[in-house]
Parts: sequence; C-alpha cells; structure tokens
Amino acid sequence: MAVTLRGRLATSQFGAMEAKSSRELQARNYLEKHRIMELLTYLTSALLFSRPALKTLGLCTADEVLKDDGHGITCEKFMLEVNKKTQEIWSAF
Repeated sequence: MAVTLRGRLATSQFGAMEAKSSRELQARNYLEKHRIMELLTYLTSALLFSRPALKTLGLCTADEVLKDDGHGITCEKFMLEVNKKTQEIWSAF
C-alpha cells in the first residue's frame, strides 16, 4: 500500500510540475509574442531620459534632498548612487 501511495504522490507531483512548466512556457511565449520585455526596456529608457533622477526610480524618499555640486552626473556616478540606494533598501529585508 505504501508503494501505491508513493506512486500516486509522485504522479501527482509530476503532474503539478508539468502544469507549472506549461504555464511558465505559455507566459514566456506570450511575453515574446507581444514583445513585452522590449516594451518595458523602451519605457524605462524613455523615463530615465526624460526624468533622469533617483526619485524616478523610487530610490529616494519624497522629502530627501539630493546634493547638487554643480557638476554633471556621469553615468558611473549615477550607477554608483543607484547601487548604493538599492543596497540600503534591500538591507532592510
């Protein structure tokens, strides 16, 4: 009887995994067919181009004041600040 229960459990788990992978495959195909990831990349790029700030990414609080030293922000400096702010946010979890 134990073998039968194990067999049923294994079959049930296999069916669940198969269904999960089928849903994942459907989702992946949908994203590819409708080019959702390309759209998100474009929208993110457009947002950062028109409103380049850490606030736009949600990495600063509304009352936080960003220091402006009078120099332009380089890509490297921006990336360092994004990484620093992201690290601060994730350290809370």
